[in-house]
Amino acid sequence: MPRYTVHVRGEWLAVPCQDAQLTVGWLGREAVRRYIKNKPDNGGFTSVDDAHFLVRRCKGLGLLDNEDRLEVALENNEFVEVVIEGDAMSPDFIPSQPEGVYLYSKYREPEKYIELDGDRLTTEDLVNLGKGRYKIKLTPTAEKRVQKSREVIDSIIKEKTDQRMRLGLPCMELQVNLVRSHSSGVGKPLSPERCRMLLALRINVLAKGYSGISLETLKQVIEMFNASCLPYVPEKGTVGASGDLAPLSHLALGLVGEGKMWSPKSGWADAKYVLEAHGLKPVILKPKEGLALINGTQMITSLGCEAVERASAIARQADIVAALTLEVLKGTTKAF
Repeated sequence: MPRYTVHVRGEWLAVPCQDAQLTVGWLGREAVRRYIKNKPDNGGFTSVDDAHFLVRRCKGLGLLDNEDRLEVALENNEFVEVVIEGDAMSPDFIPSQPEGVYLYSKYREPEKYIELDGDRLTTEDLVNLGKGRYKIKLTPTAEKRVQKSREVIDSIIKEKTDQRMRLGLPCMELQVNLVRSHSSGVGKPLSPERCRMLLALRINVLAKGYSGISLETLKQVIEMFNASCLPYVPEKGTVGASGDLAPLSHLALGLVGEGKMWSPKSGWADAKYVLEAHGLKPVILKPKEGLALINGTQMITSLGCEAVERASAIARQADIVAALTLEVLKGTTKAF
C-alpha cells in the first residue's frame, strides 16, 4: 500500500493510500481531513470543503496538478506539502525547505568518499563535505581504535563497576534523557551545508576512538550523513563555552529519531519519517553514547572553518585582481 508523508501547517501526517488510482487532490483533502481531526479547534475549519489548497513536492517544491493520479505524479513514500490558500505563516513557522531550495532541487548523491581517521581532515575536505560532494567512510585503523575504546566501556559495564545516578535510571534511558535535556537551542535551523560540516566534524572526532562510542552506532551516523539526513540544529545555543552542548544535542536528537530532520528528498519533517524514507533506523543509544555524541566543540569549529574558507576565497580573488591590475599598469594587458 503506498504511503505519503504530508506537511500541513507545520504538522506532518502519514497518509496511507489503498488505491494508487486516486488523485493528488484526494491526497490533499485526506491530509487536511486528518489535520482537522487532530486539532481541538478543527484548525479553524468547519469542514474539509472550507480549505482551498495547493499541493507540491517537498523536493524542489514542484507544484502538482490536483487531477493527476498518484501513481503517475508521486513515488511511494514521497514527501509532499499542502499549502492552504490565504494562510499567513507566523515568524516561527518552519517551511518544508530552507531558503535557497533551488540549490537542492537537482541534488545527486555523491559517489566519491573521503576517508576519516580523526587526524587528517583538512579545511578544504570539510567544506567539500559540507557542500555534499563526498560521502564518508572510516579507515581500517579508525575502526580498530573505535572498537578497542568501546571494549573498555563494555568491560566496565560487565564488571558492574560503573557509577549509576541516584535516580536509578537504566543506562540507555539515561543517555536519551541527557540528549533531550540539552536540546534547548532556539532560532532558525542551520543551513544544510553547515549542518553537514557539523556532523562531519563530529564523526571525525568520534573516529579518534576516545569517546567510547560503538562502531555500530558510529556507522549508523555515517549512513545518515551519506544519505544527507540532517537533524534540525538551531542557530542559537551554547557555543564554545564548556562545549557546544545545545547544538550537538539537537544533532544527536535527530540521530535517535526525535525532533525534525531535513533531506533533499523530504525537506523538513519528523526525523523518524525522514529516516524511514531513506531505509534507515534511529540510533538506539548504548551506555555512554549520549555523552559521546554531545560532548565537543564541533559547532564553533565548523563555523570557524567556514569563515577561514571564505577569507581564503576573498584573498585569492584579491590576488587575481591585484595581478591583473599590475599587468594593466605595465601595459602588457588590456584594461578590463
